[in-house]
Amino acid sequence: MTHSVKHHPSISLLELYCDGSLNAEVALLVATHLDYCPHCQQLCHDIEADLGGQLAESATGPSDLHATDWLEMMNRITATPQLPKAAPAPAPQSLLSIGGYQFELPRALRRIAGRRSKWLSMGGIATARLPSGEPHHASLLFIDKNTDVPLHTHQGLEMTLVLSGEMVDEHGRYVPGDLIINSPDDTHKPRNISDEPCLCLSVLSAPLQFKEGLTRWLNPLQRFFY
Repeated sequence: MTHSVKHHPSISLLELYCDGSLNAEVALLVATHLDYCPHCQQLCHDIEADLGGQLAESATGPSDLHATDWLEMMNRITATPQLPKAAPAPAPQSLLSIGGYQFELPRALRRIAGRRSKWLSMGGIATARLPSGEPHHASLLFIDKNTDVPLHTHQGLEMTLVLSGEMVDEHGRYVPGDLIINSPDDTHKPRNISDEPCLCLSVLSAPLQFKEGLTRWLNPLQRFFY
C-alpha cells in the first residue's frame, strides 16, 4: 500500500535550502525528502522562482562597473591557483544491504551512502555514520521489524527522515518521506511495529539521552553513535 507523506519541512526550512543557507547535513536531509514529496518539490520550484526574480531585480551587470574594476576582478579570477584534483567520488549506490535486507536508496543518498562507516549494532538497531562535520552528524538508522528504540530525549535537534518501512512514536505514525524534527523539549520512544524493517536518515546536532532501564548506561558511550 502506498502512503502519502504527511510530515514536511517548514516553509522557512525550504527557503533556507533553496537559497543555499543550510549546512550540508541538513541540506542532504531536505534534498532526500524532496525525492519523496512532489508537494515540497513544487514549493521549492516556487521559492526558487521568487529568488530568481529578486536576483534579477537587484543584479548589477558588467556595464555598471568601471572598466578598471571589471579588469581587476577578471585578473583576480584568472590568477586563482589551480586546486589539486580531488580523489574520484564513489560510484552511486542504488541498493543498500543491512541485516539480510536490501533497500532502494533515494537519488540524493546514492553517492554518499558508499562512503558510510561500518554499521554499529545494538539489538535490532544499527547505525552507520555518513561523512559530516560539526556540530551536525548524519547517519543511516536501521530498525528491525518489531523493534523499539529506547525511550530518549535530546540534547539538541534530532531530524529523522523515514526512507523505507514505517514507525510510530507518541506523536504519530511515519512512512517513507516523512520528516520528524524533535527538540530538547521532546521525549519519545520510536517503534517499528510492522513485520518489515525500517530504514531512516538521521541528523543530530547533539547526542541523545536515554531515559529508562539499562539503556541509561549507554549515555556515556553516545560519542560512538552520535
